[in-house]
Amino acid sequence: MGHKAYFISDIHLENMQERNGQILLRFLHSLTAEKEAPDLFFLGDIFDFWLSGHEVFIRKFEPLWEPLLLLKARGSRLVYFEGNHDLHLHPFWEKKLGFEIYEEAQYMKIGDYAVRLEHGDLMNPQDIDYLRWRAFSRHAIIEPWTHILPGFFWQWVGNKLSQKSRKKSRTYRSRNEEAIREMIRVHAQNVYQKEPFDLIISGHMHVKLDETLTNLDRPVRNINLGSWLEQDPPKALKIEGSDISWIELK
Repeated sequence: MGHKAYFISDIHLENMQERNGQILLRFLHSLTAEKEAPDLFFLGDIFDFWLSGHEVFIRKFEPLWEPLLLLKARGSRLVYFEGNHDLHLHPFWEKKLGFEIYEEAQYMKIGDYAVRLEHGDLMNPQDIDYLRWRAFSRHAIIEPWTHILPGFFWQWVGNKLSQKSRKKSRTYRSRNEEAIREMIRVHAQNVYQKEPFDLIISGHMHVKLDETLTNLDRPVRNINLGSWLEQDPPKALKIEGSDISWIELK
């Protein structure tokens, strides 16, 4: 049918002992056992917090490195779109694991499709507070400090920020789920006008969505991966040639 590619996002993994940590580990090992090594795309917020290449994060999630390095050695394309909980990833994820790292949306040919890929944290232009924080945390003056200051400090900061963010987003999402779905649709329609595509895949919104937009000059599939925090069992998206399917990870 064609080369396989898998897509996951928004696991918000805090440690390897939790349910989703074990599911992710089993999933990665299952990919290493496939006859032809598949490509793997992380669309952000895989971890509840990860910054730079600090040892405190590397040690905490150490079981993941063996299957990822094996996938890379077997020829898998590994791609990581930074989220709002995992950023400045180059020192470890690019240099040590061989991932391609992206901060912004990218257009790629995957299977039989022209695909736009992004984390999705720029979908809401009304969230001024977050957009300011994003610009600050990614500013060229700030980035060196994310590598210089010790990892335990950033882990403490990250835990505080993540707790605050999760509480706020959970309340907003429970009250506005249909509005979030419409926001995802409007975003897809707007960016399509700038550069057309067959398929858009995003994360961030924690609302699983898979639909076909029919109000453009051609049918366009619009997928938001949702979050493993709200999925039981969690799911990964798979593209193989012209086939697009969801894989349950039990």
